[in-house]
Amino acid sequence: MDFKQLHYITAIAEAQNITKAAEKLFISRSALNYSLLNLEQEIGLPLFKRISNTMIPTAAGTVFLEHASKILQISKECRKNLEDMVDCARGTLSLGITPGYGQALFSVVFPEFYKAFPKYDLDLIEGNVKDLYGYLLSGRIDFAWSGFHRGEAGLEHTIFHKSEVLLAVPESKCRERTSGNYIQTEPADLSLYSSERFVLMNNSSLIRDIANICFEKAGFTPHILFECSKIDMTHAIAQEGIALTFVPRNLCLPDRGVVYFPVEPREHFGIAISFRKGTYLTTAEQHFIDLLHRHYRSVMMPGPLFD
Repeated sequence: MDFKQLHYITAIAEAQNITKAAEKLFISRSALNYSLLNLEQEIGLPLFKRISNTMIPTAAGTVFLEHASKILQISKECRKNLEDMVDCARGTLSLGITPGYGQALFSVVFPEFYKAFPKYDLDLIEGNVKDLYGYLLSGRIDFAWSGFHRGEAGLEHTIFHKSEVLLAVPESKCRERTSGNYIQTEPADLSLYSSERFVLMNNSSLIRDIANICFEKAGFTPHILFECSKIDMTHAIAQEGIALTFVPRNLCLPDRGVVYFPVEPREHFGIAISFRKGTYLTTAEQHFIDLLHRHYRSVMMPGPLFD
């Protein structure tokens, strides 16, 4: 058993397919299958169930993959530490970002990072916040710039900004007494809007998680007009007076035909850098994070797109 086999088995588990894993590893399908069969013979147990073209880990495979992930992560951390000591100008930036606001900030920060570390390679992956958390925990990426709601076991979060999530109610549908301000101080009674239609972020979004918590507290299942992946779209529909939605406070706008209310329970959505507990940050990675700190307000606060 060697590190190459650990990488091979992990790739098979991620792809759930020998051919796709081989393509990702840039080796032939037969070579990868041969390596797997040899390892299974060495261990004396099958590591995968072969169902049609799908590879499903067996009980032994699950145990093997858990330990393989830890071994590979320890090896990666050791290599990063030593490389940083020898030559902090070289390495790989392994980063996850979300579409929308993650892309917006990355496009500003990376050129500046590249000027300081032109010999660094980039391993960039895009995904929703929940996917990125999974990639972090598996060691696929080293850190992620994304949204934040509540902490994830096994991860640490450096929070840049937090904003309370409010209910956006078109003025024509408002059933509360209002103060005249576009952002109200008193929480809305969400149950009053049980017969209204809502436009919501899709289930991969942290904003949707917060909305679901509020609906559960209010005791009803919402009538969902549609779901999407962009909060600027849901917000625009509320501004047209068509449906209600949920919006972080920092995105609330005056004179748009919408009244914004706090909702019980009060939940917050944030922006954060997330990484595995105990992760060693190289000089270059710390520089990249410092650049995010330096630029995020100018890029994000005028009107970020939350995913």
